[in-house]
Amino acid sequence: MPMNELTDNDIKAFLETAPLYSWREFKKPYANRSSLWISEIDAYCDICEQPRPFQDLRPRGGGAGMAVHALKSGTSYFTFSCVSCRKAHREYLVEQVLDDESIRIQKYGELPRSKLVRNRVLQKFLKDDLDNYEKAIVCLSHEYGVAAFAYFRRVVENNINALLDLVQEDAQSSGSDKSILDALADLRKDMPMSEKIKIANLALPSHLKLDGLNPLGRLYQVLSEGMHSLPDAECLQKATATSECLAFLVSELASRAEHRARFKSLVGKL
Repeated sequence: MPMNELTDNDIKAFLETAPLYSWREFKKPYANRSSLWISEIDAYCDICEQPRPFQDLRPRGGGAGMAVHALKSGTSYFTFSCVSCRKAHREYLVEQVLDDESIRIQKYGELPRSKLVRNRVLQKFLKDDLDNYEKAIVCLSHEYGVAAFAYFRRVVENNINALLDLVQEDAQSSGSDKSILDALADLRKDMPMSEKIKIANLALPSHLKLDGLNPLGRLYQVLSEGMHSLPDAECLQKATATSECLAFLVSELASRAEHRARFKSLVGKL
């Protein structure tokens, strides 16, 4: 797969989102540049309590007619300040390694340290399995693909029955077809999980089954996929997809229940 040429937008996205000690590789820029310097990133300001542009406000020398030295392997230091309050700062240390064709960059320092993002709906749903969920999030944040996928597989395995219960509750509350409700009533019987998934998928709201997809089946499929033979990058991709798919399903089903309860309460007050 051909590499993309390094741009200011790539450096911006790298500083904003890349975990510590992770590498990114790009094609060397065609236009010569003497540094990785960029003027601005976007970040959450803890003082303004909202996302803000952060800019490098240090005075910079040089100008027209000055020689442009070629970028070399080494380290780069970045510092940015919130353009609104001027009190919040972001600092980064980056290592760059260049050869004739490419440039590899690694973030090896960051202040303040990025906070791990957790899905609140999933935290509530996984209240009895938070230890595994926390380990999965930590591994995902550091791009430890095999470990992240392993922990998310365990989260799915431990909570697939609870997810099916959520589907059943949604179907009962939304007045699904009696045949589907009767089939869902059998979910607690001793039957293969694959059969339970097929039944539960029938009860999912149509907007969760776009183009005939079986999201429950795809989610359950991760439990049977070989993990140790997959490259770390593919495991990371599957772990991310598993996390997002699980969060979306739980969030959608939970919000439908909340909306129904609120609507029922409002109607009762009329």
